[in-house]
Amino acid sequence: MCRDGGVLWICDEIGCNRVVCHRCLIFTELPYFILFLLSCIVKGFYSQGVPVLSDPPVITGGFHHAITSQVAAHSTALVHLHLEDLEVGHPQVNTVHSLLHPYFPEGRYHFSQLPFNLTTKQSMDSYQVAALNLADSLSSYQNVVLFLTTHSDEERGDLFAGFIDGKPVASQVFEFLQVLFTPLTGIVQGADIVFNVCGSVVTVMDSFNGLQEAAQLLKPRSMVLFDAQHLQLATTVPYLLSLFDSTIIQGFDISNAVKFALTDCGMLGRHSNIIVMMWSLRVKTWERLVVEKLVWTDTYIRPWGNYLPVQCPQCGTIQKWVCGSDGQTYSYECKYTLCGKEKGPCNSSIPPKNYTFSIPKNAIQLSHGRKGTSSWLLFTFYYTTLSDVNSTKLKWPDMSLNYTLQESPL
Repeated sequence: MCRDGGVLWICDEIGCNRVVCHRCLIFTELPYFILFLLSCIVKGFYSQGVPVLSDPPVITGGFHHAITSQVAAHSTALVHLHLEDLEVGHPQVNTVHSLLHPYFPEGRYHFSQLPFNLTTKQSMDSYQVAALNLADSLSSYQNVVLFLTTHSDEERGDLFAGFIDGKPVASQVFEFLQVLFTPLTGIVQGADIVFNVCGSVVTVMDSFNGLQEAAQLLKPRSMVLFDAQHLQLATTVPYLLSLFDSTIIQGFDISNAVKFALTDCGMLGRHSNIIVMMWSLRVKTWERLVVEKLVWTDTYIRPWGNYLPVQCPQCGTIQKWVCGSDGQTYSYECKYTLCGKEKGPCNSSIPPKNYTFSIPKNAIQLSHGRKGTSSWLLFTFYYTTLSDVNSTKLKWPDMSLNYTLQESPL
């Protein structure tokens, strides 16, 4: 309830992970069993409509943070893979670490950094040894969260793999991810992977296809990406904290958590859309890759995910647009009285500049994160398994990465 920790009462019903501290729930007499809260509350206080205890427990706390009183304290590992000597990304990952760490007893939580430079045989060999050792040490962990921090080429979407003579080099997405994650195969499958990478990795089609291939080959539980051209990592922190609080700490399903985490992410929405790749069970044991795109929308700033110009392109004025709506369609018109005057043939006047935006047919407006005039749209895409990827077996590549030299973004 308070999530301050301390001495905890633990539900003894099989399969229930709910806990509450001794300060939030006070017993004047110690019961022979402790069942309480939410779905357990009736059993904890009453049995067949009759109070279990002569003096009922006193609830002094409130639900300050958690949606439920459940703590899913499965052993968890958080690993930050980052381009060697790269300074960005560490504060954001450390913040997630500070959230998770207090919930686990000693030996049930692991946090480590894994730098990489994949441009030479020597540096690749060093990375492989370190990654294999790490994967072996984490093989028994039930939850694994991987952060990948590197740069991406703005035009091709290629990911930076390392440096040669001080110059950064980039490689195609699928090849890069195969080399990076192959020695971590034992922990990648079923893991959550967060890409601290700029948006070209998803906006460039070849790179996006490479991500799909990697997802179907490596089979992580989820891959979380952002499509901002120049991603500001600080804006992603509230979303990621909420996401991993829901999934790792409280045990919610990832497919529901990615929507629930939108509640306080308006700043991220203004900056970037969110792309989540995960798996859906379709028929018995046949799974398919699901890609969900979460798009922030606001009536006066981003109608149905479209960018409304700050400046009228016809008259050049900077002012609020006049808006009309029928619920599914928004219409906007420049309110400057001289907009369009003498802009037509032979200095004739034309109507003021206007725009019309309708909600896309394949979009679902979510209730999660709705606040004032803003909300989130959900677009869902399904991809069948690629036969050529399915037939590929994970192995450590014999050849070095193919790469291109880049201008340093630093």
